[in-house]
Amino acid sequence: MLKHTQGNLLDLAEAGEFDIVVQGCNCFCRMGSGIAKEIRARYPRAWNVDYVTNEGDYTKLGTWTDADCGKFWIINAYTQYDTAKQPGEDVFEYLAFELILQKLIHVHGTKRIGLPYIGMGLAGGNKVAIMSMITAFSLAVTAKGGSVTLVEFK
Repeated sequence: MLKHTQGNLLDLAEAGEFDIVVQGCNCFCRMGSGIAKEIRARYPRAWNVDYVTNEGDYTKLGTWTDADCGKFWIINAYTQYDTAKQPGEDVFEYLAFELILQKLIHVHGTKRIGLPYIGMGLAGGNKVAIMSMITAFSLAVTAKGGSVTLVEFK
């Protein structure tokens, strides 16, 4: 069952609410806006594991890098190739996200997972489609003993 809360995802993780934080990344190693910018500033390890990948490598889609940030892990999920060039442009890669979610079920299905509104902001993704994917993911994780919480930034 998908849980919903408001706040700062990273502050909640620091407070012990999550074992895993998943953020959406593009394939160009920038982490320069949205929650990625805050992660880059607060958790340089998470940025470094992204930075050492091949910039602009299309094959990163559907994969992730991860970093142990002490109390929790950050997963940089490659859910879009590049950033939007126009406001509202949809650059979210739905198949890549679905593949990441399937892998997360198998690798981290017993963990407490925190998500921002991944793909629904700067990536311009379709909220209905993404929420459907996250809901199905949540049900699979819950069945394995874990939990998924969607955090609305406030």
